[in-house]
Amino acid sequence: MDLNIFKNSLSNPLARKQKTKVFLIFILISFLFWGITKFSKNYSALVFFDVKYVNTPDLIVVESSYKIIEGYINTSGFQLLLYRLIPKKIKVDISLANFKESKGILDLTSQRRSLDDQISGSFLSFENDRLFFNYSKLTNKKVKVSVNTDFIYSLGYNNMNDARVEPDSVYVSGPESIINNLNFISTILIKKENISNNIKTIVSLENKDSLVKIRPNKVLFQESIKRFTEKDFEIFINLINVPDSIEIKLFPEKVKLTASFPIDLIEKVKKENFELVFDYLSTESGKFESVPIDLINTPEFSRNVRWIPKTISYLIKK
Repeated sequence: MDLNIFKNSLSNPLARKQKTKVFLIFILISFLFWGITKFSKNYSALVFFDVKYVNTPDLIVVESSYKIIEGYINTSGFQLLLYRLIPKKIKVDISLANFKESKGILDLTSQRRSLDDQISGSFLSFENDRLFFNYSKLTNKKVKVSVNTDFIYSLGYNNMNDARVEPDSVYVSGPESIINNLNFISTILIKKENISNNIKTIVSLENKDSLVKIRPNKVLFQESIKRFTEKDFEIFINLINVPDSIEIKLFPEKVKLTASFPIDLIEKVKKENFELVFDYLSTESGKFESVPIDLINTPEFSRNVRWIPKTISYLIKK
């Protein structure tokens, strides 16, 4: 009867599944212990490390093409796996380099102790035990700030042409080859729509080169915004550059000028504030039958200035 029970247990599917699970767990535990034993041992292998240069001497900027260090290290299997999966960044003291003219040489073997302290394990050797780099002397200069804007004003509103930047100039420092050709610094784009109030905003300066430092790197931009309205004038045309030997008759002698002005200033605007001229030199001694009229004077806060007609005819009397 006991033999029958044993035979029945072997033919029971549930019992077979339980035995399979026990077997798999045994295999997994064995593999785990094997892996722990294997990875706990020390190995020597080539590992790539990201480089961060530190202690850069004042008044120079380093331009190195070496972004990684390839080194043979001795460490545990766990650490090797970790370094392969997540590259570690190690610091290299560039103040210990040999500087000559615009070239520099950095000997990694002289910093082995410092490099060993930054990893779990130790460096055995390097694929390239000397790092070569270029460097430039830093220079300083003061440059103007250029404002980059994209403004859309609400209907009937405009600016007073009094934009201000504080400070209007900043100090830049960097390699001579870059700074000598840098004449201004632009702000990042200031984009605004439906503007009907005064503008006052802090804006960052655009830095297109990581080797260049800007102080300060932000400025204050301000601009006055007012409501505008239009007003018409009849303006007589002035003649300029006319020889004493001739007399000019214009057709017409005056034009209709229209412009927009701030509502609170419009009463102060007079037709005498505008000057339109007929320049005899533009006729090339009477060669052309009609010439354009030039606007040479207008109030600073006027906007959208236009006049009719744009060109006039003339008669020369000698």
